[in-house]
This record gives sequence, C-alpha cells and structure tokens, in this order.
Amino acid sequence: MSGGAADRIGLCPNCAFARIVRSAKGSRFYLCRRAETDPRFPKYPRLPVLRCEGYEPGQDERAGGSR
Repeated sequence: MSGGAADRIGLCPNCAFARIVRSAKGSRFYLCRRAETDPRFPKYPRLPVLRCEGYEPGQDERAGGSR
C-alpha cells in the first residue's frame, strides 16, 4: 500500500472487518464491523487508520495479493 488514496485511507481497505458504504450522494465510508460486537471500535472510523488492534488482513492480503 503506497501512494495516493491508500495513504489517505490507511488499513481499512485491506481489513477483513471493513465494508464500504456508499451514500446517496456518492460519498464512500468505511464501516467497521468490529464495532457491532466491541464498543472500542468506532462504527465509521476517522481516516486514515494507521494502527488498529482489531485489524486482520482480508482475503486478498492473506493470499499475498495486492490492490
């Protein structure tokens, strides 16, 4: 993850618990599904998220893929 949008977003695009939510106006937000069961995590974290106790690499990252 280097350069551009990835630096402004941080860990979320590669996290197994993140989901992209699009607003009716076209904005994109990262929803943290860890927040559903653990109040330590914000539902919509402020970006960029550079460190997170709940981060787990998503399927692409575990397979060694890149985005």
